[in-house]
Amino acid sequence: MNKKIDMDGECMFLIELDENSHVAIWNLIASIGALKLWNQGIKPSRHWKISQLKKYFGINGSKEVLLQKLETLNKIIKGEI
Repeated sequence: MNKKIDMDGECMFLIELDENSHVAIWNLIASIGALKLWNQGIKPSRHWKISQLKKYFGINGSKEVLLQKLETLNKIIKGEI
């Protein structure tokens, strides 16, 4: 199921996607992996915070909704949607 993605138009992800897409895509893939761990109850690293992820991508929601939105965003960038 694809979630509707409401993003802040001035978020850092979109800025980096325009300037240097490799960094933005790397952060997207790493964030999906971190959220999968977080959904299983495992904190990805000592300094990791979900609020930083929300701010970087300009999205909001629960941890399950965030994971669905980032996976949908990844599919959009890959051209699958």
